[in-house]
Amino acid sequence: MTESKYTYCIVDATDDDPGTLGTGIDEEPVSVVVQDGIGAVAHDCPSEAYDTDDRSQAEMWVKQHNSTIDRAADAFGTPLPMTFDTIFEDEASLRTFLTEHRSQIRNRLDVLAGTEEYGIRVYCDEDVLLEETEPAPDSTGARDSGMAYFDQKKREKQRQRERAERTKERFQSYFPRIEAVVDELVEEELERGGHDRGRNVLTASCLVAGGEIDDLKRVLSEIDDEPGVNVVFTGPWHPYSFVGSLGTTTENHGT
Repeated sequence: MTESKYTYCIVDATDDDPGTLGTGIDEEPVSVVVQDGIGAVAHDCPSEAYDTDDRSQAEMWVKQHNSTIDRAADAFGTPLPMTFDTIFEDEASLRTFLTEHRSQIRNRLDVLAGTEEYGIRVYCDEDVLLEETEPAPDSTGARDSGMAYFDQKKREKQRQRERAERTKERFQSYFPRIEAVVDELVEEELERGGHDRGRNVLTASCLVAGGEIDDLKRVLSEIDDEPGVNVVFTGPWHPYSFVGSLGTTTENHGT
């Protein structure tokens, strides 16, 4: 029976023996499939996706997936991480993928070499965010009248509009300041609703050349020092958000 290939990441490789990369998910031995100087870090597996209702099992699989990518990065340099559960039908289909997308893969490997990804979330206290909004009068007479319900809904809609406008203003203020001190910046979806840190006004992933984050830290510190503002800064990570789409890879999952 032909084995499928669970693939962790793609790396800049040669035909030389990279040494052992240990084991991956479920302690399966990991190897590198090399095609024209590009390597896919993978292990043999059944064609079925890794799927379970057991949360602890799923968390273990994800941890093993990420640990394998970490070891590949130590051995080869910055990898192109694949999403969890990327499975190719067999080694031949994996080699075909590496060949057909070689130019794109090589470009991303070159661009991302030596870089790290960081996550940024900026929150603003809602009272500060809406400080320029004049509260609508809450008259007892209005509550006693048949218009009370409609007055309340009107006030709620007004507050929602003001919140959206202020959030946009904050985003437009912070995004270019951060963009100016990183290699690439990708806007991510904002958290919905309130948060104990305040209203999420910016969420982004940024790409920075390894170790060159002093300017980024300075800008984030300046933003964090603004009244009512809280910045959450995470990383470094492998550049998951900057790999881009490398094409359809498997019958189960893509990159």
